[in-house]
Amino acid sequence: MAKIRKIMLVDVPTLKKHGKMEDAAKMLAQSDAGCVVIIENNAPVGIVTELDLIRKISSKDSRMNGPVSAIMTSPVITMSPDTKLDEALKIIDTKGFRKYPVVENNQLVGMATKRDIVNAISDNLRLHRSIQNIVLIAFVLFEFFVFVLYKQVYKYLPFGI
Repeated sequence: MAKIRKIMLVDVPTLKKHGKMEDAAKMLAQSDAGCVVIIENNAPVGIVTELDLIRKISSKDSRMNGPVSAIMTSPVITMSPDTKLDEALKIIDTKGFRKYPVVENNQLVGMATKRDIVNAISDNLRLHRSIQNIVLIAFVLFEFFVFVLYKQVYKYLPFGI
């Protein structure tokens, strides 16, 4: 089974814990990641998603000049680059988040999303189904040869009747 390393996004937007919400919003507007990972010493300590910013904007106190630490989700659930996709799917099912920082040696190395993991597993299943179909067709052709053509071919063989 494939691992997170194969599907993770490596160019992850990051901000320090004392960074401004406004900076996070600008980074989200320029990136397709859908979140900004909040780091200290290159280790993730929180995450700010587009939904977090929308909730902040729609709240009574919609000022965006505060620190991202005020709206970040923390502690953050991470994955290893060597996490298998089926294990990652179990993490998604139990934790319920859509974005997971990928950490190796306590350093941020990428980002895995629920969509990427599900798509990779789906692609893997499609490949396996295609292989199964090819094997099934080969088996049916073999059976056809054995049961239908066997008698016709057998009489032409040197040991045939």
